Amino acid sequence: MTQRITVLVNAMKDQAQNIRTYELVSPSGETLPPFTAGSHIDVFLANGLIRQYSLSNAPEEQLRYVIGVQKEENGRGGSKYLHDTVNIGDEIEISVPRNHFELDESAQKYNLIGGGIGITPILSMARRLKSLGKPFQLYYACRNEGRAAFMEELKSSELSPHVVVSYDDVHGPLKTQTLFGPVEPEVQIYCCGPTGLMDAVKCATITWPNNTVHFEHFSADDSTGPKEDDGSFEIIIQSTGKVLHVPADKSILTILEDNGIFVDHACCEGVCGTCETGLLEGDADHRDMILTDDEKKENQVLMVCCSRAKSASLTLDL
Repeated sequence: MTQRITVLVNAMKDQAQNIRTYELVSPSGETLPPFTAGSHIDVFLANGLIRQYSLSNAPEEQLRYVIGVQKEENGRGGSKYLHDTVNIGDEIEISVPRNHFELDESAQKYNLIGGGIGITPILSMARRLKSLGKPFQLYYACRNEGRAAFMEELKSSELSPHVVVSYDDVHGPLKTQTLFGPVEPEVQIYCCGPTGLMDAVKCATITWPNNTVHFEHFSADDSTGPKEDDGSFEIIIQSTGKVLHVPADKSILTILEDNGIFVDHACCEGVCGTCETGLLEGDADHRDMILTDDEKKENQVLMVCCSRAKSASLTLDL
């Protein structure tokens, strides 16, 4: 089961239009579990929802976590609940931090790209790289000035020499082809933001090696959901040898739960990585937004909330 800890909402700050940060601390003043740049936490809300939010503060900080939450009026309810219900002094439950957007600290130079609320993990990376003395450039793209979060921190003397801010209504879309076209040796690229921005960065870096360009998705796209030609298949539980049938209209996760086998999960969209499960045999149809192309080819794990099978059966490490 996912380890839960209780934290106190110590401070809140409106950073931009519909974007608010929450500072979370231990109620007893103790240090919190450590994290690395790019990490996120699950937030377990009192209304039963579970949502994932990236940490924006420096990994060196041991007494607090800071998350940025963009209120989505027509979303699934998690961000609206936080904005409308949670107050300073409240205690909430969260998971310990985990990281599917790990910063490779061995590179010589870095290009960081954040779009909108996607700046949150990118900001943590910038702070870490600054502390390491690594050269980096941070490009922050927003629709307009009113939607630009963390500007007070991005304009600080510590980070401002590394930051370029681009507003769509003033400068137009970020010119990714110009910024990231030719392959640069010993450079790592990290990008988080809206699908349009990340697609543009992917297009601009199509000739770059896979292990030099990294993305984190805040929401799933059409590739993670059911498809018209989905078929049925079987899953085999390694520990018992039990064989379970997965029909075309149900997920592996649903079938596991229907049979009393419970796997930790949160987003059910393939974006958080909570339900990652070992794959021992079979060829998976990976539909998550977590695994890299190389990891999908290795075929050693899958996200049971959304992935399916290309082969007749999958043997799961359960």
